[in-house]
Amino acid sequence: MTTDAQRSVSGRLTAALRAVRRGGAESAPPFAAAAVAARRAAVLLRAGTPAVGVWRAIASDEPDTPELRRLAADLASGVDEVRAISRAGGPEWRMLAAVWGLARSSGAPFASTLERFDRALGGLVETAERRKVLLAGPRSTIRLVIALPPVALLLGALLGFDPMSALVTPAGSSALALGSALLLIGTRWSRGLARRIEEADWVSGWEYELAAIAVRGGLPVQRALLRSVDSADGAGAEWVSLEAFGRTGAMRRSVERAESLGVPLAPLLLAEAESMRALTRSGLERSAERLGVRVLVPLGLCVLPAFILIGVVPVLLAVVSGGVLAP
Repeated sequence: MTTDAQRSVSGRLTAALRAVRRGGAESAPPFAAAAVAARRAAVLLRAGTPAVGVWRAIASDEPDTPELRRLAADLASGVDEVRAISRAGGPEWRMLAAVWGLARSSGAPFASTLERFDRALGGLVETAERRKVLLAGPRSTIRLVIALPPVALLLGALLGFDPMSALVTPAGSSALALGSALLLIGTRWSRGLARRIEEADWVSGWEYELAAIAVRGGLPVQRALLRSVDSADGAGAEWVSLEAFGRTGAMRRSVERAESLGVPLAPLLLAEAESMRALTRSGLERSAERLGVRVLVPLGLCVLPAFILIGVVPVLLAVVSGGVLAP
């Protein structure tokens, strides 16, 4: 076997393994930055910082955070706070912009509103951490199987065979190419399963939360509902179902229930929001538990066959062909 051929085979195998390792890299929950920003804003407000200077202070504290860097740039260029917050990141930032804008326009207390936002996103952070725990076992198994092909090749060499020479034969090259493809497909498949669950992460009940903010700000009920819709629509908050504010929507039913029971509307709305969030978190946790089992399918259909093609077949070909290492 020539040195150039050895380098070519080794390079292809190494490239496949590197791509798999990059695919398996963990990342922080994308909504964690918004939760931390809301928490810091609440702390600053309770410490006496004027609302007009809160977001500039937060953005300047964390220049390495991409979302806060965009927020700082927009604020420096004169963009309105609500619009700047909504443009900082994903749906959680647009939800934060709607909450902040509604509290500002209705006169609701900023600090307590932001603290509730932080707690709501905290549930998503906990779900993401639980998902990591559930997937730790399957991912460790996949990494172990990925590491086995070079071990099998080394073992074959230690037994006196030359599996690397078999990899440059037509059968060996085909096995290497097919095994590398299966390895990448299996890894991307498992990543796709996890990504679909992660992209489904969201916090429900914001319709009730926004209405409660407006009511606590002193607005009449009908005006509070209209202001809530305007705030969500202006910030582009996709976590808010605007249909809930319709004539037969859930918000109207909550208002009627509060009136019939003779209880304050805001606490009832906040209780409804908490109830909906609990149900959503339960659903996300069940999806994560199912994912821990479903992620084993790519392991059996792709990763294990890849191990056989890359690690076992070359050794068998070397045995059959009588290829041995020179003493």
